[in-house]
Amino acid sequence: MKRASLLAVLLLAVGLVSEAVTQETAKKAAPVKPAPSPSGAILVQWNEIGRKLLAMAEDFPEDKYDFKPAAGARSFADRLIHAAAANYFFTNLARGQKPPGEEEPPRTQFSNKAALVAYVRKSFADGAAAIKAKGDKGLLESVVDPFAQDNPDQAGKDQIRLGDLATSLIEHSGEVYGQLTVYYRVAGMIPPESRPKKAALDVKPTLPDGKIRTYYIAAIEADWDYAPGGMNMMTGAGFAGDTKIWTEHAKDRIGTIYRKALYREYTDDTYATEKERPAEWKHLGVMGPLIRAEVGDTIVVHFVNKATQPYSLHPHGVSYDRDSEGTPYPDTSMDGAGLVPPGQMHTYVWNVPERAGPGEDDGSSVVWLYHSHNWEPRDVNAGLIGPLVITRRGMARADGSPKDVDREFAMLFMLIDENVSHYLQHNIDTYVQDPKSVNKLDFVPSDSEGNLNFAGKGFGAANFKASINGYLFGNLPTPVMKRGEHVRWYVMTMGGGANFHTPHWHGNVVTLDKHHTDIFSISPAQFVTADMVPDRVGTWMFHCHIDEHMEAGMMAMYQVQP
Repeated sequence: MKRASLLAVLLLAVGLVSEAVTQETAKKAAPVKPAPSPSGAILVQWNEIGRKLLAMAEDFPEDKYDFKPAAGARSFADRLIHAAAANYFFTNLARGQKPPGEEEPPRTQFSNKAALVAYVRKSFADGAAAIKAKGDKGLLESVVDPFAQDNPDQAGKDQIRLGDLATSLIEHSGEVYGQLTVYYRVAGMIPPESRPKKAALDVKPTLPDGKIRTYYIAAIEADWDYAPGGMNMMTGAGFAGDTKIWTEHAKDRIGTIYRKALYREYTDDTYATEKERPAEWKHLGVMGPLIRAEVGDTIVVHFVNKATQPYSLHPHGVSYDRDSEGTPYPDTSMDGAGLVPPGQMHTYVWNVPERAGPGEDDGSSVVWLYHSHNWEPRDVNAGLIGPLVITRRGMARADGSPKDVDREFAMLFMLIDENVSHYLQHNIDTYVQDPKSVNKLDFVPSDSEGNLNFAGKGFGAANFKASINGYLFGNLPTPVMKRGEHVRWYVMTMGGGANFHTPHWHGNVVTLDKHHTDIFSISPAQFVTADMVPDRVGTWMFHCHIDEHMEAGMMAMYQVQP
């Protein structure tokens, strides 16, 4: 046994040595890149921090160049001037010239962004040229330290090697870079180096000839008014009677204005400019932007969380990996599950296969939803929800909309429960006249006259907003169409068990499942696509036909023009 054991050990040792020799041989076979020379290493660092600062200079909007994060702070432009001017304390001495004076070039010297960008670029280019010219030997030369170790008493008394001086200015530029990163964040923007690196070019369409459709979306926090018209637009009068239950701003009532989290679209990856909604999509209201795709496309959503809670984007219908699902799992990190902490960002990639699009009996497009799924009830009732429309392959215009449809409208019938929103306490503290008088459990199943009514009254009942796209009592921007047009309605709901709705159009009918109707029912988390060819001109009522929901304001109007 001992001999057998010894033989096994010897064989194992020989095997390990053989494997090690093989690995070592492989390592030796691969060429090893030599370390850069001392001056070469300094040059790499100089150029890298210069690249980062120049990227900021080129990226930051010109109309924000004089932005200051706080009173008394230097502006963004002044910080750039400071960094660029400091470089010449090395460059001038390396050239055998006098160091620059203590005064930096004034802001007025740079008439526009282009002039300042050119100055920043030149300062780093001049420094790089000086480093190359001096080389290893030249950077060992000593000069009088222009900064005197930041001690005026040492001025002219100390020397410093040129290489060390260059390194100190690289460090100085790094400090400015860190400061400007804060400027970006305070201005509500994402620094270039922090933006998603998973570019759309790295993503393939789901099917051949498909497109990559890219969106820049952020979760923001904003005050939302459920009745911006300040009145019951269905009656043309002020709020009175039971309507005041859901609209009155009083001693222990919030009223119609609430802090919410909203998805909003931006023009590019700076997230500096919110993309304005076209007039025909103003009715989306509280919902996020319409995300479109054609079967075969791939959707790329670059998402930034500008809010104070962790949020995500979770889509229905499309195909995705877990890191693009936006849903928590016990065995997956937040980033791995697509959950985004405040101030962070994430890129979602959603494939659009055939099963995500219209079925055999559907029209040319169907609707799904996307919403935050970190703490779903709170996230969605806080406002994070939006429509996702998929068009049949071969039936889409360039923008993804269906070719055979003249107008589209997306409607979210939702009893929004502000009682479970992340922002309930903020809304109490901010909008209630006497926050201490609030009883969060105040919910009485009666109307204002004391009759039994499950719409209820009291603080709790007042926070159930029976809304269409976040609007009450006809305050929804009126959808407008023309007689004879092919109009497509995307109707959705979400939320708690009370979110059973019966959307009803006055004056005209829709076609659903090959049947004509002017009313149908939807249940929580259901999405329905219905078509209309209006034949009756006029302004018509559009509402939920459940009594309690009508009483609480779930009604709007649409207009058919000749």
